[in-house]
Amino acid sequence: GEYRFTRPMTASQVFDQIAHGKVNHYRFTIPEGLTRFEIADLLASQDLAERDSFLAVTERSEWVGDLAPKASSLEGFLFPDTYYFTRDTTAIELGEMMVDQFRRVFREIAPERLPGWTPQDVVTLASLIEKETGARSERRLVSSVFHNRLRQNILLQCDPTVIYGLILENRFRGMIYRSDLRDEHPYNTYVHPGLPPGPIANPGREALEAAVYPDQTDYIFFVAHPTEYGRHVFSKTVRAHERAVAEYRRSRKQN
Repeated sequence: GEYRFTRPMTASQVFDQIAHGKVNHYRFTIPEGLTRFEIADLLASQDLAERDSFLAVTERSEWVGDLAPKASSLEGFLFPDTYYFTRDTTAIELGEMMVDQFRRVFREIAPERLPGWTPQDVVTLASLIEKETGARSERRLVSSVFHNRLRQNILLQCDPTVIYGLILENRFRGMIYRSDLRDEHPYNTYVHPGLPPGPIANPGREALEAAVYPDQTDYIFFVAHPTEYGRHVFSKTVRAHERAVAEYRRSRKQN
């Protein structure tokens, strides 16, 4: 194994550490909302795994076949958390740790509280919530908007799904253009009704809980808050939403 010595030690102390197998452990934290591509980049940047090796592991959708039989990858099931592992931990073992942690957390959330929803549906919605807001207090509000839209057969019109679909096809240009909102790729929720084909990121516990336990509201719209970064203004009508959008654009132009 690999051992770390941070101070002068006697031969006896060195021997004792090795004899007891006190190997060096690496600490790796995955923030909520990263895609599998971003996790691979993060691992590579810290010299903890080769990017391509880890991405190959994330293609093993059969690991979650019981939860998401239609999944094409492990996107959404690589749970954001802090992990500790040794230098000889393989990319496969890293992936297994993340999926195992996802399963432990997901069981606790009781996704069966959404009858008619598959586990993949829940994780997919949670990934949209995670990408739409970083404010803890807003997650269940955002969830309520998406639930209301799905119930009323209104397009979700979620920008992060558009971006993810373009990333998958290596066509994202760094920002969303009007033409992107008309693009026919499967993840474009401005074009296709309902949820996208699968998760667009890896949601944390709070986003998963928000997906299952949304606030009960009549909100149908939300837009970025004009002055409070990371927060949103929620609206029940088109007219109120248009006013909120105009206020946001005014504030952005001024700044």
